[in-house]
Amino acid sequence: MEGLITAIARRVALSLLTLLALAVFIFVATEVLPGDALDVVLSSDEIANIPPERLAQMKRELGLDRPAHERLAAFLVNAAQGDFGRTLVSKAPVAEVIAYPMRNSLALASLVLLIALPLAVLIGVAGAVWHRRLADHLLATATIIGYSIPEFVIGTLLVIGFAVLLPWFPATITVDTRAPVHELLQVSALPVATIVIGSVAYLSRLLRVGMIEALAADNIERLRMTGVPGWRVVLRHALPAAVIPCLTAMALYAASMVSGIVVVELVFAIPGLGQELVRGVARREMHVVQAIALASAMVVVVLNLLADLSIL
Repeated sequence: MEGLITAIARRVALSLLTLLALAVFIFVATEVLPGDALDVVLSSDEIANIPPERLAQMKRELGLDRPAHERLAAFLVNAAQGDFGRTLVSKAPVAEVIAYPMRNSLALASLVLLIALPLAVLIGVAGAVWHRRLADHLLATATIIGYSIPEFVIGTLLVIGFAVLLPWFPATITVDTRAPVHELLQVSALPVATIVIGSVAYLSRLLRVGMIEALAADNIERLRMTGVPGWRVVLRHALPAAVIPCLTAMALYAASMVSGIVVVELVFAIPGLGQELVRGVARREMHVVQAIALASAMVVVVLNLLADLSIL
């Protein structure tokens, strides 16, 4: 029992250190971006005509005159308290700015996982059961193609096929950012399909490898020789043995969807974190960019921690 508690404490401490390192990296990465909020709000002619003392006062009001190490310390302390500050120009709380986009991205990612995980299990198990048969080769070829094609290419092809040639679904999402989640998901068939294709391709290949190793284990062979039905051997014994080693990789993939969904959101104009991140970079709203990046990093770290703890 003490060993288990020690292992859990060690993994939690390592996750906190990882999160701290990521927070520092995020701050440094945003610091090296050229320009600041004033460069976006004011034109070069306006900046040239503003007296230097007034320009210095404006930078001081926005906190842009403080040394980098002071801003880093303030960023770490405030982030630990869940306070990401206010936008530099509009003075709106950053938490409110990203709340609805984050909700939309999480809702989209959750729906994708609800669809992709059962499909990935079905295809992975089928490929392992039919190992080296024609069906396995066909499934393997399909998953390789699905995993190799970038998501923005898949999305573009789906738009051409099912929004232009066959106008069954909308090519872009016109729902307001604060609209109810069900309204967003009702018109998100194409973006969901885009992400599901890549997700199923990756997860099913991962599970297929684990299932092949599990089905070749000695205990599975003994169960077969004792007359246990094949479906029970596969579902009750081989599948759990194959899933457990894949938990960490699956958790990391699920976490990466929240940050990796940015490209798909831009292709389909989904009002999620992707658009808000691009808008924040364009406006040099570093607080918004830092908050989105840190929130995505927290999802990755937490899910990775949960996957590690599940196999202790």
